[in-house]
Amino acid sequence: MEPQNNLNGHQLQESFEDFFEKSLCGFIVTNAKGIIVRGNEKVIQWSGYSNEELKNKRFSDLLSIGGKVYYETHLFPLLRMQGFFDEVMLEIVHTSGTKMQVLVNALERGFDKDNPQFIRFILLKSSDRLQYEQNLKLAKIETDIELATQKTNVLLREQLIAVLGHDLRNPLSSIMMAASLLTNSVAEDDKKLVSVINQSSVRMQELINNILDFARTRLGEGIILKKENVLIIPVIEQVINELALSFPQRKINLTCDNNIVVYCDPNRIAQLLSNLVSNALTHGEKGTPISVTVHQDEHSFELAVINKGEPIPADMQQHLFEPFTKEGKRPSQQGLGLGLYICAETARAHDGSLTCTSNESETCFRFQMESKPVD
Repeated sequence: MEPQNNLNGHQLQESFEDFFEKSLCGFIVTNAKGIIVRGNEKVIQWSGYSNEELKNKRFSDLLSIGGKVYYETHLFPLLRMQGFFDEVMLEIVHTSGTKMQVLVNALERGFDKDNPQFIRFILLKSSDRLQYEQNLKLAKIETDIELATQKTNVLLREQLIAVLGHDLRNPLSSIMMAASLLTNSVAEDDKKLVSVINQSSVRMQELINNILDFARTRLGEGIILKKENVLIIPVIEQVINELALSFPQRKINLTCDNNIVVYCDPNRIAQLLSNLVSNALTHGEKGTPISVTVHQDEHSFELAVINKGEPIPADMQQHLFEPFTKEGKRPSQQGLGLGLYICAETARAHDGSLTCTSNESETCFRFQMESKPVD
């Protein structure tokens, strides 16, 4: 059953009258020539005319001079041609001389489409909307200026980082060369000091390489690869041996398949492994070995670095491969937070992936890529 209409004709008429008179919009009804027949309380308030004074005025009489000309020359002919216009900004002039901007919608109505009997006008106060739109425009301009400033600042910072990293390389090379020569020529009591120099130099070299790679990726150049078919185990063994010299108190175990040939950039794979192992040495539990495993099947090549120690919190794991994200909690262990980001970019450049799993028993970083050599 359809719901019953509980309002009789008289009540419906009263409801309509209340809606018409008390609406927050202005309502005007004119005859076909635009002469006002009726206006509601809001129109009386905005115009300053009484209900009787409104009658027999043309709708255009309520407008400013410019609005009146525009209405008579453009809007009224448009209304006659298509029967309506909407969202037109006009100015209502109060009898005191003050002006108020309104959005006007108009619609011709009648029993015969070609012979309209009256016109309905709806007026919406637009000052709040105009202020809102103006505020939006100003906010957009301010945001665009701030964004342009930030982009300029970021570019300058990244250019500075690139120049700084490049200029640090030469003095560091001299330090590393001198430390290497001193290793076998100093007294036994001083060898520990030379070992510290070697270890710190290797760490500084990794930081500088990470800075330069970060600058390249941010400046749009990206990680540059020089791929070739490589016997990968000697590359991995060289990285492990170099780190073992710098960290003589730690043990690094290598488990690998033999004769693995991978199409890759060997220097970038060495850098990736060096970053991962250095990270494991820094954050892993002291006195426990680091495990490096290398495996290849017909589909993929896999390189994993595993250490024991406190697990990485789950919320931090989601951001490990973002720049300037630091795994360690102690400042002395944090570095720049670029190492894992560079590793992830290197993996991506090889069309591979770098993932992390961490629990109470171990933390594992796993690099995977296609293993098929190129003929």
